[in-house]
Amino acid sequence: MKIGNIEKPTFIAFRNDFLSLAGQIAGCPVNPGDDWNKISSSEIRERIIKDFIRLMEERYGFAIVLKGPLNDRLGSVEGVVGELYHIFSTMFLVEVINSKIRAGEKRVDV
Repeated sequence: MKIGNIEKPTFIAFRNDFLSLAGQIAGCPVNPGDDWNKISSSEIRERIIKDFIRLMEERYGFAIVLKGPLNDRLGSVEGVVGELYHIFSTMFLVEVINSKIRAGEKRVDV
């Protein structure tokens, strides 16, 4: 699935980007099985989420819109990444559809 020539990342690539950024911000390696609430402080986890959303917006042209904060979500890092990827995938699909609609508008004779 693509928006123009931008390919949707696989879950593994998405997760690796999140883990890399989380490790940089937290100052220590972050693994998928780690307890999310044990990664530094709530403020640092919030920064990880916000910076990751900003990174995805820069790459793909749209922001991930969350229903609520994830910085204190119970569960593993993998669970947080899974939730982010689900939202990202849904929004990516909407952008693909919008892109096709916009492309179709260009071919309409007025």
